[in-house]
Amino acid sequence: MSEVTVILELPRAFVPLVGKSEKDLPLELKKLLALELVRRGTLTYSRAAELIGISQAEFVQYLGEHGVSIFQYTEDN
Repeated sequence: MSEVTVILELPRAFVPLVGKSEKDLPLELKKLLALELVRRGTLTYSRAAELIGISQAEFVQYLGEHGVSIFQYTEDN
């Protein structure tokens, strides 16, 4: 899989607010981006987990911790 490198400068004050160590921030930011794309319906949870490199079960748990459902509802449902 090809990758893109993003250099992002954040105020250090973000680190304790995220609740992860500085070295864990890259993975946490990947998870948060994937979470948002799943929430929008742009990405499936299974593909998101694959792209992040974690198990589907771990990502489903992460979604649940952040109040995001794996089920996509429409007005017809």
